[in-house]
Amino acid sequence: MKYAALFLAVCSVGVVWGLAQDKPVPAQAGMYIRSASGYTRIELAYSSGFKTSGLGKSMLSYGVAKIKGKWLYKGPSAVAQFDGPRPTFVLVSLADVSAQVIALVKFDVKKDHREAQYCEASAWSGVKIEDRDTVPVSVTRMPDSNNLIITPAGDLPAGEYLLIADPAKGYQGYDFGVK
Repeated sequence: MKYAALFLAVCSVGVVWGLAQDKPVPAQAGMYIRSASGYTRIELAYSSGFKTSGLGKSMLSYGVAKIKGKWLYKGPSAVAQFDGPRPTFVLVSLADVSAQVIALVKFDVKKDHREAQYCEASAWSGVKIEDRDTVPVSVTRMPDSNNLIITPAGDLPAGEYLLIADPAKGYQGYDFGVK
């Protein structure tokens, strides 16, 4: 079953790669979404803050209950909105980027902002750093370059997402929405 999913992911990357072969890869470093018509650049998004929740519960439970930390992003939606359920991204990079550090996180959308859970902490279990709503992705290196092709392993449901390419700066990434 998992080999069939891997086969489909590799085939879909190959088909999309073939569709955009006649369009040259952009030379400027950045994140792009690739389609049959070419490449569209996605802007880098920075966190507008950080919030914690559960401190009171943790204090009342003598540290058993967990405190959660979330990164906040302005606005209920990203500027970049796409119609397809499985976009293909190309990270154009001058430096070598590990394919293992790429992460796709689904935002929790609120009235006037978006949130991405980053960590949980308790006095008994310590701090667990993770992006709670991580979506599996397939990452392939383009031949003879540092560029990476990033494709979600499955169709993305409608919503807002953050594509992280540098875990040391996990609060900054490329935000986009899927209609």
